[in-house]
Amino acid sequence: MNRRTFITAVGAGLAGPPVVPRPWPPASVAAAQATRPWHTPRKAYPCLYNVESLMHCNEDISSAKIKWVIEKLRGTDVDAIMCCPTAWRTNMFPSEVDPEWKEFTHIRDVPAFQPFDHVMKYVHDGGDPVRDQLEATRGIGADFFISYRMNDWHEINNKSFPTHNAFWREHPECCLGDRDRMGLSDNLRLFNYLMPAVRDHYFAIIEELCTRYDVDGVELDFQRAPRFFHDGEIQQGTAVMTGFVERIRGMMNRIGRERGKPLKLCVRIPDCIAACTKAGLDVVAWDAAGLIDMINLSSFFYHSMEIDIEGVKATTIEMYRATAMNFLRRGADGLSVFNLDYVDGDCYNLRVSRLERPLKRLAMVEMLRGITDLNFLAGKSKNYIVYPNPQITRPAFPAADEQSLRLFVADDTSKARFAKGILRVETKEDSTALRIGAMLNGHSLERCETKDTELFEPVHRNQGFPGREVLKFFTVPLDRLVVGNNQIEITNLDKMKTKCTLFSMELALYK
Repeated sequence: MNRRTFITAVGAGLAGPPVVPRPWPPASVAAAQATRPWHTPRKAYPCLYNVESLMHCNEDISSAKIKWVIEKLRGTDVDAIMCCPTAWRTNMFPSEVDPEWKEFTHIRDVPAFQPFDHVMKYVHDGGDPVRDQLEATRGIGADFFISYRMNDWHEINNKSFPTHNAFWREHPECCLGDRDRMGLSDNLRLFNYLMPAVRDHYFAIIEELCTRYDVDGVELDFQRAPRFFHDGEIQQGTAVMTGFVERIRGMMNRIGRERGKPLKLCVRIPDCIAACTKAGLDVVAWDAAGLIDMINLSSFFYHSMEIDIEGVKATTIEMYRATAMNFLRRGADGLSVFNLDYVDGDCYNLRVSRLERPLKRLAMVEMLRGITDLNFLAGKSKNYIVYPNPQITRPAFPAADEQSLRLFVADDTSKARFAKGILRVETKEDSTALRIGAMLNGHSLERCETKDTELFEPVHRNQGFPGREVLKFFTVPLDRLVVGNNQIEITNLDKMKTKCTLFSMELALYK
């Protein structure tokens, strides 16, 4: 594909089967392409930063605090803010399409999610989180995108949860079914995009956002969550979804002509083309027709390197740097950072004190300085990771006792001077009494001991870190690493005695 490809770092599969596009462009798309100058030329955007407006749901919400979340990014590589304007399904701006904010007059006692009360009162009293974020974005000299979730699945198990908007509550007939949880079933309380009312609702919201605010573009977030049709209606749904994207493209072209500037259309999609096809997202055809300007390839929730960049064209700071270098060396045009302000354990601002929050967020902002500069990254310590992520199409670790993994290392250890390399292997079961063997590119690695269980100091420690009873460490000879794919084999040498399942693997390179 020829659009710019971005990789979301939130937390390398092989390419899926080839996707054969239908004949393009049809007459309607050809007419839209006649206005091509209105969404070209393209800007590079090496680093996109997603700001979920839900994070502003706290008791001390104010315009200044909302703006600070973006203002702290000044001087980093971030050159585009992706504003998610919703608290899951409720719009957090004074919308006329979704006017629930008008009915909110006071702080209610809603034990399910009390912070939601504060942001709704803020909007009711004249506040506008989207306007605040736009003003802050202009202040740091970045471009401003709306990133809209096309089928948010949060709390669908609870029909009365406060963040469900009226359209979702009042139109169960527009849903795929009445099942609570995502999974293999297509009987879910997620919207069915074959229903015209669903497409009209989302179109109206996106048009309102483009009209009300001086946006530079829109990201259609199809990864939150990638279910839009029943399994038996994917073919029909694919054509309908393409028409929907075309409709949005036409609307944005019109507004762009009126304002005299291009509005860019971006899509955030699952981790490989095969997963997109399964969801009814014909991204190859959208690209061929010139409907989209940027493609943001993403894992669903957890930070992962297991993304099929090649088929389409974190977390400590060292993990993010390794991930960035990995993705950029493999062909990504840029990076998209999603929910970074939550990685420090500050989820919804409930577990970290008001005084600690700014310090923790500033610590993570340092990671964004030079994050897209390969020369800068080459001189930094790295932590390459492989974790079992069930939310991607081809997760690692398919079996127990013996694992053969391919890890793409972007560093040239023959040129960049590293002090040492350490491989950390984590098992699901207690492996204290087991002999675990490791090989790198056919070379057997020797066991070693480390001072700490973590290879690098975490920004925030919690109870989720593994203990020594499930960890093994190995010395990695730097001259055995190659630039590109490295083969790593992990074996339970005592498998006849006790079974053992590999949970994760990390490779640390220390400057």
